[in-house]
This record gives sequence, C-alpha cells and structure tokens, in this order.
Amino acid sequence: MNHGVPEDCGCAPCEHERLGHHGLLARFPANSSRRLRVLIIGHGRHGKDTAAEFLAQATGYKFASSSEFAAQKAVFPLVSDLYPDWRAAYDDRINHRELWYHAIRAYNLRPGPMLAEQLLVDHDVYVGMRSRAEFERSRDLFDLVIWVDRSEVLPPEPGNSMELTAEDADWFLDNNRDLEHLEAQVLEYVLG
Repeated sequence: MNHGVPEDCGCAPCEHERLGHHGLLARFPANSSRRLRVLIIGHGRHGKDTAAEFLAQATGYKFASSSEFAAQKAVFPLVSDLYPDWRAAYDDRINHRELWYHAIRAYNLRPGPMLAEQLLVDHDVYVGMRSRAEFERSRDLFDLVIWVDRSEVLPPEPGNSMELTAEDADWFLDNNRDLEHLEAQVLEYVLG
C-alpha cells in the first residue's frame, strides 16, 4: 500500500511498476480500449464518492456508487413495502447500514453475476464495497483498490457493516484535511 506521494513513494521498482504511481493515465488513458478498473473503499462518510468524482474528472472514467446501484438491484426489492421507490430507500440508507450490508451480501450469493460484475459493465470505478466475501470473490476484476481515510475526523463503521480495511488497498488517500488536499492526491496519482 502506498502512503506517500508519487514523487517520493519509496516503493521498490517492481512494486512501483505494478502500482503505476507516476502517470496512471499513461498506462490506461480514457480513450483506450482497455480502461483501468478501480475499487474505492473506506468507511461511511469518509469521502469515497468525492475521491471518485475527482478521479472521474481527471480521467473521463465513469463511476457508480455501490449504494445507488444496490438500491435498485438488491435493497429496494426487500423493502419495497416500506418506501415509495428505490430513491427513498437510498436516501434513508445511513439509518440502515447493517440492513444494506446484509442485503448486498445476500444478493451476491444468488446465481448469476455479482453486483461488482454488473456495475463494471457500464462503469470503470466501483465505490463502496464493504463485504470481505464480495471483495475476495471480485478482487481480480479490479486493477487498483483505493482506501479513502477520514479517521481523524469521523469514526470507523462497526464490523457488522464494514469488513474491509486499509490493508486491502493498493493506495491510501488521506482525507483528514480539506478537499483540495484530497483532490491533489488523486491528481498526483493519476497524472504523475
């Protein structure tokens, strides 16, 4: 995992080449037939969607929040008697994180493609995976896993709704400062 900035990453040359710290776009340009597939993880409200927005602006890649995608596919079918539509369920997700975690986990146990596989059909970046089982089954779909951390400002989620850690990521984005700092990190990793 890279905790430093790209100019002084300190990784071994082989690790540096694998992670592509300098100029990620040079390896996977937005107009290329082979686009980078990225998974962005971290605790709730730590800035994952914001980091994905910065990445999308810099690369032209498309991202989807797993919560919004899952609201339509996995969660709303379970709670359709409680909410008028999937958007209402999505808007109330913060109050039911454990339910969402279990609904997505159950959805991924059914026959057919997992949520990650479905999301990556039309998107380059998956934001918000929380299940260890889903991560282990889909890790090979992603070229890069990024952890977004805001633990100096917000507490972590309980283990019953988040099983992944910073150790599961290739890159670590520090979101304990302002948005400009987060954006600068994304741009340094992407543009080199």
